[in-house]
Amino acid sequence: MKKVLVFVVLLSFAFAKAQTYSSKIIPNNTMLLHGFIDEYPITMYVESNGYCEYEQEFSGWYKYDNSTESIPILFYYSAYPEEDSFKIYAKYDGDFETEVDEEYACQVLNYDEVFETTAVNGIFNDLKWHKSNSNTILKTWFEGNPHEQFWELGSQEVYLTRDEQIVLDLGALDFSYAYAVDVIGHKIVDDVNHLLLDISVPSKPGGNGRGMCGGGEEIYILYIRLDENDKLIYSDQAKVISCFTEIDESAFIYDAAFPEKGITRSN
Repeated sequence: MKKVLVFVVLLSFAFAKAQTYSSKIIPNNTMLLHGFIDEYPITMYVESNGYCEYEQEFSGWYKYDNSTESIPILFYYSAYPEEDSFKIYAKYDGDFETEVDEEYACQVLNYDEVFETTAVNGIFNDLKWHKSNSNTILKTWFEGNPHEQFWELGSQEVYLTRDEQIVLDLGALDFSYAYAVDVIGHKIVDDVNHLLLDISVPSKPGGNGRGMCGGGEEIYILYIRLDENDKLIYSDQAKVISCFTEIDESAFIYDAAFPEKGITRSN
């Protein structure tokens, strides 16, 4: 009986030790819209593809709800200049021809249909649809708040997890643009979890490799304390590598083997 008890205790201890902290990054790259072209119900799917020069690029499809056939779409968007038109191009075979003009603006050269408005009206507001070879113009609108959904595209949610269960929103600690999160140290002291995280974020989110540090990265060390229920007690952070400025390696002291010591500043 004693041997069984010892085995159960050891098994429970091993299970507790096996619990590990990690991270999860959930991108928000798509949206699904429901609306109308004139009186005809449609569904539109939009996906963020990244950047074309300085503009965001989006693709997807739209379809009439009484049809199973989807029509490919492609468009670009930049917040400036505001007076520019906003166009969503549709092409039946999806074989779009594009080019970048002298002002580094991305252009769609061939299309069969287009949804068009001006950025002043607010994207997805007051859209007009017409075919490339027709003067017939039909009003288009979408349910809900497509403008707000559109602005969220390209964002992401960054979490600390324990055994794949979300325990902390790292975005709330200003790391919503992180693309790499590594737990480099973890120790339990007096029922408090002490963690050191190495976090990489782009120097210029959306910089697309252009301009100073457009493709650079900033690296932070994040120190956090969590109680036995994984509730945040304390956090501290330090930028240790930057594309914009040189940081003295001795400015911050931390030890992954002793995360409970946190981050010490030398000056």
